[in-house]
Amino acid sequence: MDFNTLPTYMPGKPEPFTLHVPDKKLSEFHELLKLSKIAPATWWNQHNDGRFGVSREWLTQAKETWLTAFDWRQHENRINKFPNFRIAIDDPEAGKIDIHFLALFSSKKDAIPFIFLHGFPSSFLEILPTMELLSQKYTPETLPYHIIVPSLPNYGLSGSPSENVEMTLDRAARIMHQLMMGLGFSDGYVAQGGDLGSVLARIMSVKYNECKAFHLNMLTLNTGETPPPSDALSVQEAQELKRSETWAQTGLAFALEHGTRPSTAGLAISSNPLALLAWIGEKLLEWPDQREPLPLDTILAMVSLYWFTDTFPRSLYHAQVIQTILKGDALPISKEKPLGYSMFPRDLVLLPEAWVRHLYPNLVFFKAHDIGGHFARLEQPKLFLQDIEEFAQQVGGLFTHA
Repeated sequence: MDFNTLPTYMPGKPEPFTLHVPDKKLSEFHELLKLSKIAPATWWNQHNDGRFGVSREWLTQAKETWLTAFDWRQHENRINKFPNFRIAIDDPEAGKIDIHFLALFSSKKDAIPFIFLHGFPSSFLEILPTMELLSQKYTPETLPYHIIVPSLPNYGLSGSPSENVEMTLDRAARIMHQLMMGLGFSDGYVAQGGDLGSVLARIMSVKYNECKAFHLNMLTLNTGETPPPSDALSVQEAQELKRSETWAQTGLAFALEHGTRPSTAGLAISSNPLALLAWIGEKLLEWPDQREPLPLDTILAMVSLYWFTDTFPRSLYHAQVIQTILKGDALPISKEKPLGYSMFPRDLVLLPEAWVRHLYPNLVFFKAHDIGGHFARLEQPKLFLQDIEEFAQQVGGLFTHA
């Protein structure tokens, strides 16, 4: 908690926050989970290779672990070791919305502000390993950055607008920008994102001058962009692109459901913990690099946070990304501001180095890794932090005013 001293120039005063799920809510969760029924065996759910989704065997074992061995309070304690805050953001369209964020504040006057944006089905938990590494490596006096890790609007411990206002990509990006302005970083900041967070960072790079640079660990080929000839690819890159194309044909059904029937999906999947575990657990099992899968305890923690915060039915605006692509529209991205891209080979979608350099003249940092998947910040925090620090060195000159 040594990193909780707010910068003196901060105009807004966020309120310290401690996460504590009431005992009554924990008891209700356990009772609901205990009563949640495992569906009967079928031909499809007997397969454990993931081609039809989660298996009956995995769900049965995960339910038992969730009931008997999982310790939510242990994860709460880990979260609360970091400074947690809430601050009210007054958005012109969404109205007043409380935003939760974790932070590591530096006492250095030239510290570079970073905002780390998570995606679906993730949360701020994805960035905790990186924050732990930073807090071990630095003191508040030596930390070269201000680290801001929010719950996205409609996610986790952040609030939602009125039910009469739809959360959209543009609104979410604007609220994240307003957060950084409310924290006093009007001289500039760096946006970093993966999954939905990568889209929000892209939007922020286009719409807001104060977003001086952006780093992504997921980058997609935009509508209308033409990559260079395929002979520019290495054998490994060609293989990873083929794998990504296969996934797009077999693994995108969830996004179409979210985007076209968000009411049905939100109501059905939020009806009981086991339904949520099956739906989100599928992604947390499949999307990481299978050579180093996520531990079950980590999967249960991420799903538990969704359950205790009623995140799932609120969070489905991430499916607008798929809808935008299907309509043939391009996702905004700056080709002027400094861009960094960390390519992890088993991500769902990726761009090989030759393609990125061909399409983005503003690329100042690129790193292709040999391991890591869609949740790279959670899977490979040491590699991720190395990239962030190298990127920070590349763009540090933009912040010499501090």
